[in-house]
Amino acid sequence: MVLGLSDKGLCWLGFMVKGYKGDGLERMRAHLRDVSFIRDDLAVQAMGDAVVQAWESGSVEAVPLDLRGTDFQQRVWQALLKIGRGRRLSYGDVANDIGRAHAARAVGSAVGENPVSLLVPCHRVVRADGSLGNYGWGLALKERILARETE
Repeated sequence: MVLGLSDKGLCWLGFMVKGYKGDGLERMRAHLRDVSFIRDDLAVQAMGDAVVQAWESGSVEAVPLDLRGTDFQQRVWQALLKIGRGRRLSYGDVANDIGRAHAARAVGSAVGENPVSLLVPCHRVVRADGSLGNYGWGLALKERILARETE
């Protein structure tokens, strides 16, 4: 797990797997271009523990988030936070939820830019036909996360 923290909260959660956009560290640096990186193992460990506990218990609101994106991306990410553990919605469902019924492709782009994977559950968004679609960290990881959530 790769975490980025700000004074406001968690601003990046990725994985050290080689996805189609690079690994977690490369993608974090690209997303947070305007910040300085300071290694703080204790803070990251504490946040990592909080992330795992929040995800496993379904109490994501216990972790402060510092989501950085456009207004549209923010709306999509807020909609993702409402998708309950073990549930799946299509990109079109999310588009409807934010009042943009014909914006499924734009929603897909915003989902793909989600900076806080796992807690902002982009993995719960699937294609209209129910197939998994894409996942920036690889479909194998998406499958494992979804399976774990339905145990």
